[in-house]
Amino acid sequence: MTPNADKIQFALGCDVSCRTVTIFDSRSHQTSTVENTPAALRKALEPYAGCRDVLAVCDASGGYEDMLLSVLAALAIPTHRADAAKVKAFIRSFGTRAKTDPIDARFLAHYALDRGTRLCRWQLPEKTQSMVKLLVARRADLVAMRVQETNRLAAPRNRPIATQIKSHVRDLDRRIVETERQIDLLIAKSPQMAQRRTILQSVPGIGPVVSAMLIATMPELGHIDRRKAAGLSGCAPHPRDSGAMQRHRVTSGGRRQIRPVLFTAALTAIRGTSPLADGYRRLVAAGKPKRLAINAIMRRIVVIANARLKEYETQLT
Repeated sequence: MTPNADKIQFALGCDVSCRTVTIFDSRSHQTSTVENTPAALRKALEPYAGCRDVLAVCDASGGYEDMLLSVLAALAIPTHRADAAKVKAFIRSFGTRAKTDPIDARFLAHYALDRGTRLCRWQLPEKTQSMVKLLVARRADLVAMRVQETNRLAAPRNRPIATQIKSHVRDLDRRIVETERQIDLLIAKSPQMAQRRTILQSVPGIGPVVSAMLIATMPELGHIDRRKAAGLSGCAPHPRDSGAMQRHRVTSGGRRQIRPVLFTAALTAIRGTSPLADGYRRLVAAGKPKRLAINAIMRRIVVIANARLKEYETQLT
């Protein structure tokens, strides 16, 4: 996504479901519901093609919004894909309890009008980037299934079906290896992705799996500041103070796929002889809980990765 300060005159709120898309036009105050298909969406949105003073907003809907985003991009309509949690909080701020597709579409349009100049414009990702993201997510699913099956194998009641479970685990192992091979091939075919992976793997703790995850799920790395990088990765500590009360800061939010792999990267980094390992030992020696110290190393890893990619991007320009 890229920021845009263009002043908008009206907005299109698009509430997406599996089969339909409900569109609210803030200029005409008209609401329409169309099928979530390329032909129907193009027909409904063609009147706005190339219009620069409009902003279309939809929220993330588990991938059902991809068709809409593709059509909006093809018609050159400025678009923002909103964080569902932010939109929900925005709606609640009006005291609205009712929820229907037309109501959600109307509030999405109001959200665009209220925050339009601060919202990042969505850009159609490269085909390779989308495929890498899909494969990285698939690998994570396969690994999760392998963990489930391994846990079942350890349960005494599952001994009669142990042979079947072992066979499934071996099949999952093969699928994981094959998926990793496909990811490596795709990244190697893209000079930009290959260079970004090389830079990422120069950071202590980051290997092929972590670098692929960061390339797929944090394309913003190298284009944002250190605080945003920590926030997107879910490693930023947030204060919860009130008056004289000062609670422990907690990490929350961010992209949920990233924290687990950063945790693995941090564990790898603290076992070595890098400055990150020295920093971890200093934190523990100072009395910090080990989990807190590991989170600090996770945050440093993503901040270092962002800085190195930013230096690379600066050299390109």
